[in-house]
Amino acid sequence: MTERKKKILKLLTADYILSSFFVLVFVFSYPQTVGDVRILRDEINDKMQYEGKKLAPLLDYYSRISPVDARLLRVKSFLTQGNCEEALNNLLPLQKIAENDDRPGLFLQYQYLYALLYQSLGLNSEIKVNSLIKSYDSQTLQSLLDLTIDKSNFNLFTKSERVNILKSMVALSVKNGDVVNMIKGQVWLSQLLGDDNPQSITLRNSARRLLNKYNPGLYYDVLVYTDLSGIELRKNRPEAAFQWLKNFEDSALLLSNRELKAEYYRNLASAAAGTQDFQTLGKANDRYYRITQNADSHKTAARAILVNHVKLATEQKLKVQQQVFRYVYIAVVMICITVILLIYWFKYRSRPKKQSPDSKEIKGYVIPDKTEKKLLEKLDAFEKSNKFIQKTVSVKTLAQQFDTNAKYLSEVINRHKNSNFNTYINNLRIDYIVDKLRHDPEYRKYKVSYLAEECGFSSHSMFATIFKNRMGLSPTEFLQKLNG
Repeated sequence: MTERKKKILKLLTADYILSSFFVLVFVFSYPQTVGDVRILRDEINDKMQYEGKKLAPLLDYYSRISPVDARLLRVKSFLTQGNCEEALNNLLPLQKIAENDDRPGLFLQYQYLYALLYQSLGLNSEIKVNSLIKSYDSQTLQSLLDLTIDKSNFNLFTKSERVNILKSMVALSVKNGDVVNMIKGQVWLSQLLGDDNPQSITLRNSARRLLNKYNPGLYYDVLVYTDLSGIELRKNRPEAAFQWLKNFEDSALLLSNRELKAEYYRNLASAAAGTQDFQTLGKANDRYYRITQNADSHKTAARAILVNHVKLATEQKLKVQQQVFRYVYIAVVMICITVILLIYWFKYRSRPKKQSPDSKEIKGYVIPDKTEKKLLEKLDAFEKSNKFIQKTVSVKTLAQQFDTNAKYLSEVINRHKNSNFNTYINNLRIDYIVDKLRHDPEYRKYKVSYLAEECGFSSHSMFATIFKNRMGLSPTEFLQKLNG
């Protein structure tokens, strides 16, 4: 290892405050070679998986060397954590920069991350990444390797394309001696080929040998052993699966990679259930749901940001179209006036036809009476069934149950229930628990947190706030009034 590389690695492993100070000195004291940048980039990708606290100074340092690339890696770090909200906030400003940059690879990386973000939000991106990639050259493969978060990211491609890309990535990693990407590529490719495929078995064995030989870190341990546990679970061997997973029950929480962390605890819960280890089952289930719920909250916020962004973009596009139409209209008028003057000049008079732009009828938002009546009947049945206390109820799921669309359902609720969907559901839940408290004295013995859970609220504080807004009293005050 060269002296420069040793200095870089020493800086990268320093504590946050000291590294932030010395990094500034180092940036301006030492010229950076391609090899140095590659080492730093690999270190960022490695720390991104399970050492998030050490990532910030690295990205700050790298942003002084390659600002745009550092921003792309920052987006990836948020996607890795499942924080789609911050990923979107950091990615949207990069669009114009990527489009105007002379490097074609940068635009491809931006579009790849954009497509990954849409995939994370459960949306279909208008960008077709596979149509942008004409050939899997080493530079393109390295870009995919650097930006790929999890095996699910390859779902952007067809299965045959996925197999070819992963095979090429494994070959490139072997050629470059890139152990960590070799492990990831071999595990993901073996999963894609299937459990009992001979090539899969060879790839998994190779990944384990690399893991035991180089010990690259926690992320790769969890990646390999979670994959092996999944195979055992699919073969209905929970005891064997538990043996692969048991050593990481607490340390897996240190992972930044949300998808791998969720997969690990899901497998651990399944293995614990099969071995009747109910204590581990409870802990694993609780951690799995916390991970997924936290990611879901970020996805909800990201979708709201995306809707607003699309709205602004549409308005801007419409404004440009109106401006173009105005210029065209003025040009047409000027041409007409010129023609009339020329005709008059040559004493050929004719009556010009007056043309007025067609007006577009703005159609209102109308729900057929028959549809509206059926939706009201279904809402009445829904209220009587008490299904509103289910935590998973949403305007989308309820619309699917009613065999209608969410816009119709929201409009009917706004019109006839005098509230939006969330307020409507929350009021039903509060009325439900109030009725229980008034008519069933047993409920008055329960804690407020249990009452919140009973009527469908996942947050104790939200339940208390909405209860007071609805009843004029806090839950505790209401209970005291009933018991007094």
